[in-house]
Amino acid sequence: SDNRFQRLFIAFYASIYGFLSGCLPVVGLGAIQLKSKYLGTLMSATSFDADGGLFPIAFGVVDAENDESWMWFLSELNKALEMHTERIPELTFLSDAQKSIADAVKRKFPGSSHAICMRHLSESMGKEFRNSRLVQLLWKAAYSTTAHGFKEKLAEIQEISVDAAKWLQQYSHSRWSLMYFEGKRYGHLSSNIEEFNQWILEARELPIVQVIERIHSKLISEFEERRAESSTWISMLAPTAEKRLLEAMEHSSTYQVLRSDEVEFEVLSAERSHIVNIGTRSCSCRDWQLFGIPCSHAVAALTSYKKDVYAYTEKYFTASSYRESYSEEILRIPGKIKWKKEGDVP
Repeated sequence: SDNRFQRLFIAFYASIYGFLSGCLPVVGLGAIQLKSKYLGTLMSATSFDADGGLFPIAFGVVDAENDESWMWFLSELNKALEMHTERIPELTFLSDAQKSIADAVKRKFPGSSHAICMRHLSESMGKEFRNSRLVQLLWKAAYSTTAHGFKEKLAEIQEISVDAAKWLQQYSHSRWSLMYFEGKRYGHLSSNIEEFNQWILEARELPIVQVIERIHSKLISEFEERRAESSTWISMLAPTAEKRLLEAMEHSSTYQVLRSDEVEFEVLSAERSHIVNIGTRSCSCRDWQLFGIPCSHAVAALTSYKKDVYAYTEKYFTASSYRESYSEEILRIPGKIKWKKEGDVP
Protein backbone atom coordinates (compact mmCIF):
# COMPACT_ATOMS: atom_id res chain seq x y z
CA SER A 1 0.00 0.00 0.00
CA ASP A 2 1.02 3.59 -0.57
CA ASN A 3 2.09 5.13 2.73
CA ARG A 4 2.59 8.67 1.52
CA PHE A 5 -0.62 9.85 3.15
CA GLN A 6 -0.13 10.31 6.87
CA ARG A 7 -3.16 10.28 9.16
CA LEU A 8 -3.38 13.26 11.41
CA PHE A 9 -5.42 13.64 14.62
CA ILE A 10 -5.79 17.05 16.25
CA ALA A 11 -7.42 17.89 19.56
CA PHE A 12 -6.44 21.04 21.43
CA TYR A 13 -6.15 20.70 25.20
CA ALA A 14 -8.63 23.58 25.69
CA SER A 15 -11.24 21.86 23.49
CA ILE A 16 -11.00 18.50 25.25
CA TYR A 17 -10.98 20.19 28.67
CA GLY A 18 -13.93 22.42 27.69
CA PHE A 19 -15.94 19.51 26.34
CA LEU A 20 -15.42 17.36 29.44
CA SER A 21 -16.03 20.14 31.93
CA GLY A 22 -18.89 22.15 30.47
CA CYS A 23 -20.53 20.75 27.32
CA LEU A 24 -23.45 18.40 26.83
CA PRO A 25 -22.29 14.75 26.66
CA VAL A 26 -23.47 14.65 23.05
CA VAL A 27 -21.02 14.20 20.16
CA GLY A 28 -21.72 14.70 16.45
CA LEU A 29 -19.49 12.80 14.02
CA GLY A 30 -18.99 13.62 10.37
CA ALA A 31 -16.54 13.94 7.52
CA ILE A 32 -16.00 16.36 4.65
CA GLN A 33 -13.93 15.94 1.49
CA LEU A 34 -10.94 18.25 1.09
CA LYS A 35 -10.32 19.60 -2.37
CA SER A 36 -6.65 20.55 -2.50
CA LYS A 37 -4.36 18.52 -4.76
CA TYR A 38 -3.65 16.16 -1.86
CA LEU A 39 -7.38 15.51 -1.43
CA GLY A 40 -8.04 13.56 1.77
CA THR A 41 -11.00 13.74 4.14
CA LEU A 42 -11.43 15.84 7.27
CA MET A 43 -13.21 13.96 10.07
CA SER A 44 -14.63 15.84 13.00
CA ALA A 45 -16.23 15.40 16.41
CA THR A 46 -18.31 18.32 17.70
CA SER A 47 -20.51 18.93 20.72
CA PHE A 48 -22.99 21.52 22.05
CA ASP A 49 -22.19 24.10 24.71
CA ALA A 50 -24.67 25.05 27.44
CA ASP A 51 -26.30 27.56 25.09
CA GLY A 52 -26.69 25.04 22.27
CA GLY A 53 -23.73 26.46 20.32
CA LEU A 54 -21.29 24.49 18.18
CA PHE A 55 -18.31 23.22 20.17
CA PRO A 56 -15.60 21.48 18.09
CA ILE A 57 -13.81 18.77 20.09
CA ALA A 58 -11.37 17.14 17.69
CA PHE A 59 -10.68 16.49 14.04
CA GLY A 60 -8.53 14.24 11.91
CA VAL A 61 -7.31 14.03 8.35
CA VAL A 62 -7.43 10.65 6.57
CA ASP A 63 -7.04 9.57 2.96
CA ALA A 64 -10.60 8.21 2.72
CA GLU A 65 -13.69 7.68 4.85
CA ASN A 66 -14.07 3.94 5.53
CA ASP A 67 -14.37 1.35 8.32
CA GLU A 68 -10.69 1.53 9.15
CA SER A 69 -10.42 5.33 9.28
CA TRP A 70 -13.49 5.68 11.52
CA MET A 71 -12.12 3.01 13.84
CA TRP A 72 -8.82 4.93 13.96
CA PHE A 73 -10.51 8.32 14.54
CA LEU A 74 -12.71 7.08 17.40
CA SER A 75 -9.79 5.26 18.93
CA GLU A 76 -7.77 8.52 18.93
CA LEU A 77 -10.75 10.45 20.34
CA ASN A 78 -11.09 7.90 23.12
CA LYS A 79 -7.37 8.21 23.96
CA ALA A 80 -7.55 12.03 24.00
CA LEU A 81 -10.53 11.95 26.40
CA GLU A 82 -8.92 9.31 28.63
CA MET A 83 -5.84 11.50 29.07
CA HIS A 84 -8.01 14.19 30.66
CA THR A 85 -10.47 12.29 32.78
CA GLU A 86 -10.64 9.22 35.00
CA ARG A 87 -14.04 8.30 33.66
CA ILE A 88 -15.34 9.21 30.22
CA PRO A 89 -18.98 10.30 30.67
CA GLU A 90 -21.77 8.26 29.07
CA LEU A 91 -21.86 9.85 25.66
CA THR A 92 -24.52 10.02 23.00
CA PHE A 93 -23.23 10.06 19.44
CA LEU A 94 -25.12 11.53 16.48
CA SER A 95 -24.09 10.72 12.91
CA ASP A 96 -25.37 9.73 9.50
CA ALA A 97 -26.51 6.12 9.14
CA GLN A 98 -23.15 4.66 8.02
CA LYS A 99 -22.39 1.24 9.38
CA SER A 100 -18.66 2.06 9.71
CA ILE A 101 -19.41 4.84 12.22
CA ALA A 102 -21.89 2.68 14.15
CA ASP A 103 -19.38 -0.18 14.42
CA ALA A 104 -16.52 2.10 15.49
CA VAL A 105 -18.67 3.79 18.17
CA LYS A 106 -19.73 0.38 19.51
CA ARG A 107 -16.13 -0.81 19.67
CA LYS A 108 -14.42 2.29 21.06
CA PHE A 109 -17.23 3.71 23.27
CA PRO A 110 -19.12 0.58 24.36
CA GLY A 111 -21.17 2.32 27.06
CA SER A 112 -22.49 5.04 24.77
CA SER A 113 -25.73 5.50 22.80
CA HIS A 114 -25.81 6.27 19.10
CA ALA A 115 -28.55 8.01 17.15
CA ILE A 116 -29.02 8.80 13.48
CA CYS A 117 -28.85 12.56 12.94
CA MET A 118 -32.36 13.71 11.98
CA ARG A 119 -31.08 16.30 9.53
CA HIS A 120 -29.32 13.52 7.65
CA LEU A 121 -32.33 11.18 7.79
CA SER A 122 -34.81 13.83 6.64
CA GLU A 123 -32.51 14.94 3.79
CA SER A 124 -32.17 11.33 2.66
CA MET A 125 -35.95 10.92 2.66
CA GLY A 126 -36.34 14.20 0.78
CA LYS A 127 -33.88 13.09 -1.92
CA GLU A 128 -35.49 9.67 -2.21
CA PHE A 129 -39.16 10.73 -2.41
CA ARG A 130 -39.15 14.45 -3.28
CA ASN A 131 -42.13 15.17 -1.05
CA SER A 132 -41.88 17.89 1.60
CA ARG A 133 -44.99 16.64 3.43
CA LEU A 134 -43.26 13.31 4.11
CA VAL A 135 -40.23 15.13 5.50
CA GLN A 136 -42.49 17.22 7.76
CA LEU A 137 -44.22 14.12 9.09
CA LEU A 138 -40.88 12.42 9.71
CA TRP A 139 -39.79 15.35 11.90
CA LYS A 140 -43.13 15.29 13.73
CA ALA A 141 -42.74 11.57 14.35
CA ALA A 142 -39.19 12.13 15.61
CA TYR A 143 -40.39 14.76 18.09
CA SER A 144 -43.47 12.81 19.28
CA THR A 145 -43.41 12.19 23.00
CA THR A 146 -46.18 9.59 23.09
CA ALA A 147 -46.40 6.20 21.42
CA HIS A 148 -49.84 7.15 20.11
CA GLY A 149 -48.58 10.38 18.51
CA PHE A 150 -45.64 8.53 16.99
CA LYS A 151 -47.82 5.79 15.45
CA GLU A 152 -50.20 8.41 14.09
CA LYS A 153 -47.42 10.17 12.17
CA LEU A 154 -46.07 6.88 10.80
CA ALA A 155 -49.58 5.98 9.63
CA GLU A 156 -49.81 9.33 7.81
CA ILE A 157 -46.47 8.62 6.10
CA GLN A 158 -47.83 5.21 5.05
CA GLU A 159 -50.99 6.86 3.67
CA ILE A 160 -48.99 9.23 1.47
CA SER A 161 -46.43 6.66 0.33
CA VAL A 162 -46.20 2.96 1.07
CA ASP A 163 -42.67 3.04 -0.37
CA ALA A 164 -41.57 5.79 2.02
CA ALA A 165 -42.93 3.85 5.00
CA LYS A 166 -41.07 0.78 3.79
CA TRP A 167 -37.88 2.79 3.23
CA LEU A 168 -38.08 4.12 6.80
CA GLN A 169 -38.26 0.59 8.19
CA GLN A 170 -34.56 0.05 7.49
CA TYR A 171 -33.86 2.44 10.40
CA SER A 172 -35.02 1.13 13.74
CA HIS A 173 -37.25 3.61 15.65
CA SER A 174 -34.88 3.48 18.59
CA ARG A 175 -32.16 5.02 16.42
CA TRP A 176 -33.90 8.29 15.56
CA SER A 177 -37.12 9.02 17.46
CA LEU A 178 -37.22 10.86 20.80
CA MET A 179 -39.82 8.43 22.01
CA TYR A 180 -37.83 5.22 21.59
CA PHE A 181 -34.22 6.35 21.75
CA GLU A 182 -32.57 4.99 24.90
CA GLY A 183 -29.82 7.55 25.44
CA LYS A 184 -30.10 11.24 26.30
CA ARG A 185 -29.91 13.87 23.57
CA TYR A 186 -31.11 16.87 25.64
CA GLY A 187 -33.42 17.92 22.82
CA HIS A 188 -30.75 17.71 20.09
CA LEU A 189 -31.97 15.45 17.31
CA SER A 190 -29.41 16.60 14.76
CA SER A 191 -25.66 16.88 15.00
CA ASN A 192 -24.12 20.28 14.27
CA ILE A 193 -21.46 18.87 11.92
CA GLU A 194 -23.01 20.87 9.05
CA GLU A 195 -22.34 24.05 10.99
CA PHE A 196 -18.72 23.01 11.51
CA ASN A 197 -18.39 22.22 7.80
CA GLN A 198 -19.61 25.74 6.99
CA TRP A 199 -16.72 27.07 9.08
CA ILE A 200 -14.19 25.38 6.85
CA LEU A 201 -16.00 25.43 3.52
CA GLU A 202 -13.78 28.02 1.90
CA ALA A 203 -10.68 26.37 3.39
CA ARG A 204 -11.38 23.04 1.65
CA GLU A 205 -9.31 24.06 -1.38
CA LEU A 206 -6.22 24.80 0.74
CA PRO A 207 -3.35 22.45 1.62
CA ILE A 208 -3.92 20.48 4.83
CA VAL A 209 -1.63 22.61 7.03
CA GLN A 210 -3.60 25.71 6.07
CA VAL A 211 -6.93 24.00 6.71
CA ILE A 212 -5.69 23.23 10.23
CA GLU A 213 -4.43 26.78 10.71
CA ARG A 214 -7.83 28.09 9.60
CA ILE A 215 -9.68 25.90 12.12
CA HIS A 216 -7.18 26.84 14.81
CA SER A 217 -7.54 30.59 14.36
CA LYS A 218 -11.34 30.28 14.15
CA LEU A 219 -11.31 28.40 17.47
CA ILE A 220 -9.14 31.06 19.11
CA SER A 221 -11.50 33.86 18.06
CA GLU A 222 -14.68 31.91 18.98
CA PHE A 223 -13.33 31.01 22.42
CA GLU A 224 -12.33 34.62 23.09
CA GLU A 225 -15.65 36.00 21.89
CA ARG A 226 -17.75 33.55 23.91
CA ARG A 227 -15.62 34.03 27.01
CA ALA A 228 -16.15 37.79 26.81
CA GLU A 229 -19.86 37.53 26.06
CA SER A 230 -20.64 35.08 28.86
CA SER A 231 -18.81 37.19 31.44
CA THR A 232 -21.69 39.69 31.18
CA TRP A 233 -24.48 37.17 31.82
CA ILE A 234 -26.36 37.54 35.08
CA SER A 235 -28.76 34.59 34.70
CA MET A 236 -28.21 31.20 36.38
CA LEU A 237 -28.59 29.39 33.08
CA ALA A 238 -27.23 30.03 29.62
CA PRO A 239 -29.66 32.30 27.67
CA THR A 240 -31.55 29.67 25.62
CA ALA A 241 -32.08 27.43 28.67
CA GLU A 242 -33.05 30.43 30.83
CA LYS A 243 -35.65 31.42 28.20
CA ARG A 244 -37.07 27.90 28.13
CA LEU A 245 -37.37 27.80 31.92
CA LEU A 246 -38.96 31.26 32.12
CA GLU A 247 -41.56 30.20 29.52
CA ALA A 248 -42.30 27.09 31.60
CA MET A 249 -42.75 29.31 34.69
CA GLU A 250 -45.18 31.52 32.80
CA HIS A 251 -47.33 28.56 31.68
CA SER A 252 -47.25 26.97 35.12
CA SER A 253 -49.00 29.85 36.87
CA THR A 254 -52.47 28.69 35.75
CA TYR A 255 -52.08 25.03 36.81
CA GLN A 256 -53.55 23.38 39.87
CA VAL A 257 -51.25 21.07 41.84
CA LEU A 258 -52.36 18.05 43.87
CA ARG A 259 -49.71 16.40 45.97
CA SER A 260 -49.73 12.59 46.27
CA ASP A 261 -46.66 12.13 48.47
CA GLU A 262 -43.15 13.52 49.06
CA VAL A 263 -42.16 13.26 45.41
CA GLU A 264 -45.26 12.71 43.29
CA PHE A 265 -47.74 15.34 42.16
CA GLU A 266 -50.70 15.53 39.85
CA VAL A 267 -50.70 18.75 37.86
CA LEU A 268 -53.99 19.84 36.29
CA SER A 269 -54.10 22.18 33.34
CA ALA A 270 -57.10 23.20 31.22
CA GLU A 271 -56.44 20.40 28.70
CA ARG A 272 -55.31 17.44 30.83
CA SER A 273 -53.53 16.25 33.94
CA HIS A 274 -49.89 15.23 34.21
CA ILE A 275 -48.01 13.22 36.79
CA VAL A 276 -44.75 14.79 37.96
CA ASN A 277 -42.15 12.96 40.03
CA ILE A 278 -39.49 15.28 41.41
CA GLY A 279 -37.48 12.32 42.74
CA THR A 280 -36.90 10.80 39.30
CA ARG A 281 -37.08 14.24 37.64
CA SER A 282 -39.79 13.12 35.27
CA CYS A 283 -43.17 14.22 34.00
CA SER A 284 -45.72 12.21 32.03
CA CYS A 285 -45.43 14.82 29.22
CA ARG A 286 -41.79 13.56 28.98
CA ASP A 287 -40.33 17.01 28.31
CA TRP A 288 -38.39 17.18 31.57
CA GLN A 289 -36.54 13.92 31.02
CA LEU A 290 -35.97 14.59 27.30
CA PHE A 291 -34.57 18.10 27.63
CA GLY A 292 -33.09 18.13 31.13
CA ILE A 293 -34.94 21.37 31.98
CA PRO A 294 -38.13 21.30 34.10
CA CYS A 295 -41.30 21.54 31.98
CA SER A 296 -44.21 23.78 33.02
CA HIS A 297 -45.88 20.94 34.97
CA ALA A 298 -42.66 20.21 36.86
CA VAL A 299 -42.23 23.93 37.60
CA ALA A 300 -45.78 24.06 39.02
CA ALA A 301 -45.08 21.03 41.26
CA LEU A 302 -41.68 22.32 42.41
CA THR A 303 -42.90 25.85 43.21
CA SER A 304 -45.95 24.55 45.09
CA TYR A 305 -43.51 22.64 47.26
CA LYS A 306 -41.20 25.69 47.62
CA LYS A 307 -38.37 24.00 45.70
CA ASP A 308 -35.80 25.86 43.65
CA VAL A 309 -36.53 25.08 39.97
CA TYR A 310 -32.95 25.90 39.01
CA ALA A 311 -31.65 23.13 41.27
CA TYR A 312 -33.68 20.67 39.18
CA THR A 313 -32.15 21.71 35.87
CA GLU A 314 -29.25 19.67 34.46
CA LYS A 315 -25.89 21.30 35.22
CA TYR A 316 -25.05 21.23 31.48
CA PHE A 317 -27.33 24.24 30.96
CA THR A 318 -25.86 26.53 33.60
CA ALA A 319 -24.00 29.72 32.79
CA SER A 320 -21.10 28.44 34.88
CA SER A 321 -20.85 25.27 32.70
CA TYR A 322 -20.77 27.51 29.64
CA ARG A 323 -17.97 29.63 31.12
CA GLU A 324 -16.10 26.48 32.10
CA SER A 325 -16.23 25.23 28.48
CA TYR A 326 -14.37 28.32 27.31
CA SER A 327 -12.19 28.91 30.37
CA GLU A 328 -8.97 27.49 28.91
CA GLU A 329 -7.20 29.48 26.26
CA ILE A 330 -6.40 27.87 22.94
CA LEU A 331 -2.69 28.40 22.51
CA ARG A 332 -1.41 30.05 19.37
CA ILE A 333 0.68 27.89 17.07
CA PRO A 334 4.18 29.31 16.44
CA GLY A 335 4.55 31.09 13.08
CA LYS A 336 5.65 29.25 9.94
CA ILE A 337 9.34 30.09 10.49
CA LYS A 338 9.40 28.04 13.66
CA TRP A 339 7.94 24.98 11.97
CA LYS A 340 11.33 23.35 11.46
CA LYS A 341 12.08 19.69 11.42
CA GLU A 342 14.30 18.27 14.13
CA GLY A 343 17.95 18.71 13.22
CA ASP A 344 17.35 21.57 10.76
CA VAL A 345 20.30 23.87 10.39
CA PRO A 346 19.25 27.42 11.38
